[in-house]
Amino acid sequence: MAPTPSGKYVHDLERLSLVSITKNPDQASYVDMKTPDVSINELEAGALRPGGMPVLTSKDNIGLLFQYAAVGIVYGMLPGTVYPFLQQYLNCSGAQVAAAKELVILPWSFKVFYGIISDCFPLFGYRRRPYMLIGWTLCVLMLLVMAVMPIGKPYYTVASDRDIDTADYTAEIEARINYDAPSEGAKYVIIMFMCAFGYVLSDVCADSIVCELAQQEPEAKRGKTQSAIYTVRTVLVIFGELLTGFCFNGEDYGGDFNFSLSFPELMLIMAILVLPVLPMTWFFIKEERKPRADFSKYIKEFWDLLCKRVVYQVIAHHFFAGIFSSISYTASSPVQSYMVGVTPINNTLNDVLGHLCFMTGIMVTSKYGLHWNWRWMIVSTGIVVIIVDCSVALITVWDIFRNQWFWLGPPIAVQIPSGVAWIIALFVTVEIAGVGNEGAVYGLMTTVGNLATPFATTLTLLIDGPFDITNARVQSDDHSVRMDITYTVIISYAMTIVSWGFLVLLPKQKKDTQELARTGGSSKLMGGITLAHMTIDTMESKIAWLVDLELSDMINYAIVRDSDTICVSLERLEVLKEWALQSNPRIVTYSIDGTQRSFEYLVSVMGFTLERLKSNINLITRRVDSFLCPRFECLQGKGVNVTSSVVWIQISDRRFIEKYLAYEHFLLQYKALLETKAELTA
Repeated sequence: MAPTPSGKYVHDLERLSLVSITKNPDQASYVDMKTPDVSINELEAGALRPGGMPVLTSKDNIGLLFQYAAVGIVYGMLPGTVYPFLQQYLNCSGAQVAAAKELVILPWSFKVFYGIISDCFPLFGYRRRPYMLIGWTLCVLMLLVMAVMPIGKPYYTVASDRDIDTADYTAEIEARINYDAPSEGAKYVIIMFMCAFGYVLSDVCADSIVCELAQQEPEAKRGKTQSAIYTVRTVLVIFGELLTGFCFNGEDYGGDFNFSLSFPELMLIMAILVLPVLPMTWFFIKEERKPRADFSKYIKEFWDLLCKRVVYQVIAHHFFAGIFSSISYTASSPVQSYMVGVTPINNTLNDVLGHLCFMTGIMVTSKYGLHWNWRWMIVSTGIVVIIVDCSVALITVWDIFRNQWFWLGPPIAVQIPSGVAWIIALFVTVEIAGVGNEGAVYGLMTTVGNLATPFATTLTLLIDGPFDITNARVQSDDHSVRMDITYTVIISYAMTIVSWGFLVLLPKQKKDTQELARTGGSSKLMGGITLAHMTIDTMESKIAWLVDLELSDMINYAIVRDSDTICVSLERLEVLKEWALQSNPRIVTYSIDGTQRSFEYLVSVMGFTLERLKSNINLITRRVDSFLCPRFECLQGKGVNVTSSVVWIQISDRRFIEKYLAYEHFLLQYKALLETKAELTA
């Protein structure tokens, strides 16, 4: 259905904007849309709303810089504590660690909803600052709670025990292991999520104010405010990563240093660093009082906004270009580990230097590239990425030259064009947002890119799966595995080139965006399609979930082989219904209830035969005790061969036999199963 032009003045909110995306195309000039108190000179400069060029270091705005500094600190530190604390110190289950990794970044996927709340429901007449205070207060409180909570002894009270195989444990080693440590992990997962919820809420409100300030900038300078605040954020992300990487790297936390901050000490330092943002939020950010919006009217207008061609077209570009440009190759980590031998500390330094280059890309764009053609900027920077990164990968894989810093160094430089492409997406958002919906629009546009990542991860695994590039093959380093890795590298960068095909959906520059907004019309069909694909549950892709559990390559291959759907809950299975109908459904779950409900749903609702399900169920367990639980009994009652369905047991053979002699025959069958799968994989 072709877009249909909209009538004049569709939205009251957008009438207030100097450049509304619903302007009547018959109006030849934007100047006629000005309000009486706006000067002609200001309009001629191309500003989208009155107020003049903002000064971020002024008393009215300097609080924003503190906002993004605080966001950078938490974003740089909090995710980096999950693995060393939960996995290494407490030895939590893979599920808990995976959940924590997802939960500390999960709030970023809901920015649009935070934006809607902030837009519609002002507190004491203010739409942004009260929510920012609430968010930072919650964040600081959660950090202080983690700082004062006793963490107890680590799982390995003697750090060197971590390197001993469980089959070789002596009575002395078992006596000093703290088997209660993993049970402490669950409460930290919840607290970390609440902390992340708080600071992301503050970030969304700060983004809304930045959007307003950016629209006050003249066209020639529009983008400098965004570039400045994201440069500040990146600097503090680097600081947080350095602090975590060098001061949270002791033996108890899986590192090599003989000194380390404890987890509570690190949380206390983070809380102290973030605390000044509270007064800065209230006293050094200027905000005008606003009346409460009519929520039903706001939602209707937001729906109309989604139906505008300029909006759904830009969303489509961000989403589909994001998918194809993010397709990578699975051999990257094994090559880094086995062929190059990159050390953890150098990997940390690589991340830091990468952020520096990313920041450089933002700054270069701010100084020189505000008027460059957005499409050509993405293509030209993409060409640089392909030439540099692909060359380094192939030279390393074929053993022409192998060195840690040759592998890490040149690809660091490609973060410069990555920063350029990233900031361009934010420039487009400012051109689209209207008055009154800044929070929702900015949150929507920045969320779209996040939604593409799980799809890209899944496609990467599906593309690379047939090449069967296992750790064992990479270690063998023979001609066949080098050829297979080469194919996956070439496919990866071919997908980047394919992503450029979606650039036709991206306007060339600011004026082109405004013109498309004015004349592009709207389509409810396209708006509905846009809303539908954004509501698919992409919080956790099946492949990323398995990788986070750190299962062996053999088991990952066994689970994923011939499968397009892995369901970790009934709810996700319902969302992925169409995928499941065209594939071999796999139920991978820890909970008893989840297993039973998913099984019944597949049979009674979706119509799968019992025989088909029996051959496609995978069960994961971490403890021998789990074999006695009702989850297995209920499946055995349905004729499921539990022995051939279990894919992971984290326990030594000796302790298994000592504690459960009756299951010795099961162990032998399980060993035979793994050997068979290993042969199939090879």
